[in-house]
Amino acid sequence: MFEGKLIKLLIAILFAIVSFSMISAHSEAANVSSAVVVFSPNSHTKEVGKMIANSKEAPLFEIVPKQPYSADDLNYRLENCRATLESTDPKSRPEIANDLRIVQKYDVIYLGSPVWFRKPPKIILTFLDKYNLQGKKIYVFVTSGGSPVYNYLEELRSLYPSLNFVEGRRFRPDEIQSNVDNWLDSLK
Repeated sequence: MFEGKLIKLLIAILFAIVSFSMISAHSEAANVSSAVVVFSPNSHTKEVGKMIANSKEAPLFEIVPKQPYSADDLNYRLENCRATLESTDPKSRPEIANDLRIVQKYDVIYLGSPVWFRKPPKIILTFLDKYNLQGKKIYVFVTSGGSPVYNYLEELRSLYPSLNFVEGRRFRPDEIQSNVDNWLDSLK
């Protein structure tokens, strides 16, 4: 009889510990704030950003270039298209039109853009130069028909070694919500 009561007591204690751990973990997760930041000159990246923002219940902020990109600016077939000229100039830092200081208050940043020549568009570097993201977890997502994310991510890690670029993922321009959700679930 004593052993039965002891077992019940141990089970109750174990249940209490597990319950407390779950509540504590949930509270910590609830205290982590996330934001989605995108540069999306042709709307593909913004669509994926919206999916992430929806899943994470996070605000979506767009990096708006001071000088908007035209179709010709993004046409790699043109010899002197703006995207090519910026990508090949290591000092290029296109200006951002909007104030994005608010993103500095978030703990986790989902940073998205297209891939240009296997690297981040230079306006992403402008964003990282301008705003203090020290101590933030930064998850990179890119849109591309075929360019991998690892060159892009390595470029960021090389240029900004003090920032915490946790992981990156490439999405096709026609991505679906379930693929985005699967990636987000894998980050937990």
